[in-house]
Amino acid sequence: MNRPNYIFDKTLIFRQIPFFSGLNFFERRLVFDTLEIAEYRQGETIYSQGDPPDAFYFIITGRVQIFTPGDQKEEILEIIHRGKYFGFISLLTEESHSVSARAINDTVVAKIPRENFNTILKSIPRLAIDLSQMLSRRLKRKDSHSKTIFESTIIGVYGDERLGISVATYAVNLALGLKRETGKKAVLVDILRRDVSSAQVLDISDTNSFIERQVFVHAEEVSQKITHHSSGIDVLSVRTKSIDVALVPFLISLLTMLVNDYHYCFLPLLSDLGQEAYKLLAQTDLVHWLVSPNSTLLNEMTQGMLESGLWVDDSVKKKVKLIVLEEGVVHGKGPRLSRSEEASIFHQPIFATLPSLDKSNYLIDENYADPYSKTIRRITRQIGEALVGLALGSGAAMGLAHIGVLKVLEKENIPIDLVCGSSIGAFIGALWCSGYSAKEVEEIVLSNKDKPYLFGLDDLAFPLHGLIRGKHIRSFLNRYLKDKTFHNVKKAFKVVACDCMAMRQVVFDSGKLSDAVMASISIPGVFQPYKIANNYYIDGGILDPLPTDVLVESGAKKIISVNVLPSSEEIERTRELINKGLVFGTGQNAPFDKIFKYFRLKKKEFLKPNIFDVIVSSLQSMEYALAQLNSLSQSDVALHPDMTAIYWASFDHAPDLIKRGEEEALLHLSAIKELVTRFD
Repeated sequence: MNRPNYIFDKTLIFRQIPFFSGLNFFERRLVFDTLEIAEYRQGETIYSQGDPPDAFYFIITGRVQIFTPGDQKEEILEIIHRGKYFGFISLLTEESHSVSARAINDTVVAKIPRENFNTILKSIPRLAIDLSQMLSRRLKRKDSHSKTIFESTIIGVYGDERLGISVATYAVNLALGLKRETGKKAVLVDILRRDVSSAQVLDISDTNSFIERQVFVHAEEVSQKITHHSSGIDVLSVRTKSIDVALVPFLISLLTMLVNDYHYCFLPLLSDLGQEAYKLLAQTDLVHWLVSPNSTLLNEMTQGMLESGLWVDDSVKKKVKLIVLEEGVVHGKGPRLSRSEEASIFHQPIFATLPSLDKSNYLIDENYADPYSKTIRRITRQIGEALVGLALGSGAAMGLAHIGVLKVLEKENIPIDLVCGSSIGAFIGALWCSGYSAKEVEEIVLSNKDKPYLFGLDDLAFPLHGLIRGKHIRSFLNRYLKDKTFHNVKKAFKVVACDCMAMRQVVFDSGKLSDAVMASISIPGVFQPYKIANNYYIDGGILDPLPTDVLVESGAKKIISVNVLPSSEEIERTRELINKGLVFGTGQNAPFDKIFKYFRLKKKEFLKPNIFDVIVSSLQSMEYALAQLNSLSQSDVALHPDMTAIYWASFDHAPDLIKRGEEEALLHLSAIKELVTRFD
């Protein structure tokens, strides 16, 4: 164990680890003062089975393998990654570690030593309550027989009985998607119904393989009744003659057994179970509630939600995710609701909208080609904590290299679930996420590279707030993004900007894309601050030039970052080449080209360095250090295209910059593929 060989900002931990998200300032301060940061090399043991409890561990970067040693062979129980915590069960029970933990690759962890951990629990009771609840559930699930896995999740899938086949189909595909995306074991507990069961969706012909409801359930009988489907997921069919209060404890006893052997246990439920369904949902870890956009069914579903009692308990409400079925997958008539209407009725965000499914095939496409399959993939990657995030950093013209990276990712079918951009990264990211292919983004940029869409004599302003009004770039964005909003994007997208009055980071994920991009690219001193409502915003790169932190907060577990800011070494190499006369025309006069032409002036040395150079180059030098910190501490694959002999305003060098981005992505392609395909 070592201290990290780079500076790590402990304040980032509170943004990365959901466990701390509800703490107030004073509670965070208490935790902050006790945190220790340590680095474990690849293969290094963190603690061994039988060791006394020593600390509460949180993974900041890297991965940790939880296993039990054996004489012949180790048994791998789980691989955990960024944001996960471990070691707390031994602390709470005051027993020796029942498993071992070691770093799979170089891993940085934060840890709270045992003596400090006990002090924190006394000072922050709700943390003690949360941990005690988790401990109780884990110990309870070990009662029937020993666990073969480290952690499991029970997922309830619920809907109106008229949505029966849609609920069953969704549950099956969710289980199938999780199996594919995580490699973990999944089982469906299927309450047999005619034409709406999971068995029917999977085309399981052995209808005699089911378990009857009974008072006592034996683990051996449960194991014998499980059907192993060719897709890799298992089904346990349940037959019951009546729906009454005895059904709930029976199903809970089944789930208590299954969580010892499966990572994900699915329980599809329909409204015909009445209040028993709500009692079962309260026992799950996660609830996906399928609702209809049809006004006739919607009113009934909403009333059912209110009567269920689930909406009264905040802890239960937090685990409910609303899945809205698109028109065509539900029965009944009535107008479809807008997103704002849906949100106003449900009083919480819509988690996902599920497209229509081709009824000729109930199972998702293995290649995720159709809209339904793509949506399932995104949802399962989020549940399975396998979301891939892409951070596109700031860098003015250098950011055109992002396009080359995107071209490679598209060509190689690298799945990207979430994109966050800062400054030029927001500009390129908005075009790509709004629906343009990487090739189309390239064509847009190349067709405009010689046009004064960034600078123009008629866009200069009296420099009270900035030298340039920004109307040219605004016109450019309106032409290609039109009135698109964050709800219209094809990929989840976020934009980072800086509130110039409060000097705080602002993350845009709603509203018009063009407004967010304008806010993020407004370089202070160059562009006038961009006003949205009553706030003024400047370049996102000022505080967050490579927004990997936003991806972490948003749930991304696998992060690819693209830092296009020039390093000090690249700047020095560029200066040497210029002094030797080997490089010229790096775009240094681009901001003043129209002024030179207008006044018939020759491009002389009296404007070198010009005011744009002084402002932008100074900012980029500071931003590079911040970007490197984010890249080192929060990226799994960090890309940095070579920026030697490139100037911040070299938009006329677009083809070369795009090529540099492609070369860098290809150089790291094997690492990218390994990242997105590995099972954590």
